[in-house]
Amino acid sequence: MPPRNPDLAREQSHHPREFADFVYTYPVVSRRSGGVSIGVNLNLDKFCNFDCPYCQVDRTVPKPKQAISVSAIRAELEKLLAAFDANGICGLERFAAIAAADKRLRDIAVSGDGEPTMAPEFGPVCEMLAALQSSRPELDFQLILITNSTLLDRGNVLAGISHLLSRKGEVWAKLDAGTEEWYQRVNISRVGLDRIEANLIRLGQDHPYKIQSLFCGLDGVLPPAGEQDAYLGRLRRIKDSGSDIREVQLHTLARKPAQASCTPVTLGLLQDLRGRIETEIGIPARVYGIET
Repeated sequence: MPPRNPDLAREQSHHPREFADFVYTYPVVSRRSGGVSIGVNLNLDKFCNFDCPYCQVDRTVPKPKQAISVSAIRAELEKLLAAFDANGICGLERFAAIAAADKRLRDIAVSGDGEPTMAPEFGPVCEMLAALQSSRPELDFQLILITNSTLLDRGNVLAGISHLLSRKGEVWAKLDAGTEEWYQRVNISRVGLDRIEANLIRLGQDHPYKIQSLFCGLDGVLPPAGEQDAYLGRLRRIKDSGSDIREVQLHTLARKPAQASCTPVTLGLLQDLRGRIETEIGIPARVYGIET
């Protein structure tokens, strides 16, 4: 279903990571969250262990390494939370033209301009967010980690996730490929795809989670049928390991990518994949990122 007005469509398709004079946090209207999501950027230096051609982060002008201040993040979040009324409706001027139902606070998401679990301060930030969430029960928001799944085998990362999910939260973990060949084209990482699969199995031993999968064309080539079959095979192995995968979020390009050779796939391809995930593997799936 399309957004109900052009203001909503614009906000959902444009997610700037800058707001006012804030350093770490930014509010956006998120299609996947179903309302307002407050992002927490732990990668001010834009450092990431993926080099995805579809990434919308401009790394042509890298930023120097910056220390993360947990207290400063909390101070920014307190200011943003003060903009929500008792019903969780955002009163920020930038969202004034959007219907109240579309600007209710849904979550605070640990994400940013790189992989957030790489930040040394990841654990303390998660602990702080859990305390902040507990202090504001009337707003009833979730805490979300958006991760590329590469470091889910590290003890400090798993400890941080346990803090983040202690009251109400979710992990949205990336799985973009089925074969190592396609993975190295679409994600480009020293961390192999088999390790990604093992990490998702490890995460599932302790926590339910959602998988995010972005599909795109590269140099005019769409993900081939064999690649799609291999992707479904990995999903099946992860599920059969006992992992509680609550949903697979399928999406494609919604904004300008880093490389022009990277193009969106069709709605039909995503819908076909959704059908196969649900019927062949038994995991709920949803399609995001294309107006229908």
